[in-house]
Order: sequence, then C-alpha cells, then structure tokens
Amino acid sequence: MSRADRAKRIFEGPFARIYAYYMGRPALARLIGRVIWGGDVRPLYDSTRRIAEVPAGGVVVDAPCGGGVAFRGLSPAQDIRYVAVDLAGRMLELAEMEAMRRQLRQIELIRADATAIPVESGTADLFLSHFGLHCFPDPAAAIAEAARCLWPGGRLEGSMIAAGPHRRQRLLVRPGRGAFGSVGTVGDLRRWLADAGLEATGVDESGCFVYFSATRTG
Repeated sequence: MSRADRAKRIFEGPFARIYAYYMGRPALARLIGRVIWGGDVRPLYDSTRRIAEVPAGGVVVDAPCGGGVAFRGLSPAQDIRYVAVDLAGRMLELAEMEAMRRQLRQIELIRADATAIPVESGTADLFLSHFGLHCFPDPAAAIAEAARCLWPGGRLEGSMIAAGPHRRQRLLVRPGRGAFGSVGTVGDLRRWLADAGLEATGVDESGCFVYFSATRTG
C-alpha cells in the first residue's frame, strides 16, 4: 500500500470522526497538542481570522479542509467563494455537517488531491493548508499548487508536523508510517516555499508543530 493510500485509509475510518471531534473543540485540541506533541494549536485557530479579511467576491481555498475546523472564521453573510478540498470522503462528510451546523452556504466541498485543486490559477486571495503537508507523499508539490492558486500578493496560512532533532520528534514523527507521508523539516518547508515563488512572512516552531505564513510574489 502506498503512503498516500495508507493516509487516505486512516482518514476514511473511525479516526476521521475522532480527529474532527477534538479539532472542533479548541480546549481539547490544546490539551492533546500540548501533551502528545508538545506544541500549541492556538495559532491554527487564530489564523482562521484571516478569512474575515477576504474582500467581497474573493476566493478562499482550504486544503485539506478536514472536518471543517477553519469554517469558524467564516460568517454566513460573508460574500466570498470558499473552496474546501479533501481527498478523504469521510472528512468531507464531516465538513458538510459542520457547514450545515454553521449555516454556511457559500462553501463548495470538493474531493480532490491537494496537488490538483480545481481552481483557476491566480484567483485565490487566501489559501489555508493546516496539518496536511506531513501526510502527503509530495508536500513540495502541494505547496506549489497552493502558490498556483494564489494571485500575486495572495496569502498562504498553514501548519504541519515537522521532522527534526528533538527527542519528541524522533519518537513520534515517523515518515512513511501510519498517516505520515514524506515529512519535512523546517528547512525543507522554507525551501518548498521559496521554490514555489512564495515569500515566507513567518515560520514558527512549537513542539512538533510548525506554523507558517507566506505571500505569493509577482
């Protein structure tokens, strides 16, 4: 079984509901993040505030969207196109339930790979990529796809679990095992961003987590 198929299988199974449940409850997610991964998940929830800054008629791409954790940053009255992408059908089902609960009718749920997003090039104002890169077999290609979707000046906000020298990372982060794909280091992330034509405006480590923001250059 390939890395991609293994990760997809995990997020199609019972773990999908568990993951969506605790990520939808920030206090519980903070506890799990701190105890297991030694990191702070609050920057993820903070980054969803960027959605409110997207002007009317703008485009947001959320890939992978998971169970819709970022939907909390979207108002039912906000006039934007919100494209939520995930490869796992089960995660999209949970995201649909979350969108309905929040009465968000502007969300388009699309089953697709993060390296082949059905959005026209240079049209997205904001691209969200939270806790997916470490599951992908080719995270550099996913970053390049995010850059393709963004217009010059558009913003990427994301997070990932990173490989690295710290004891917790050596114990927990195992590329090619479980849901992990080709996990990168912080240095790898900086290179992926630069190679994709994205200027990093912030790369911050918190335990096994890395949070990053970048803008697409001209």
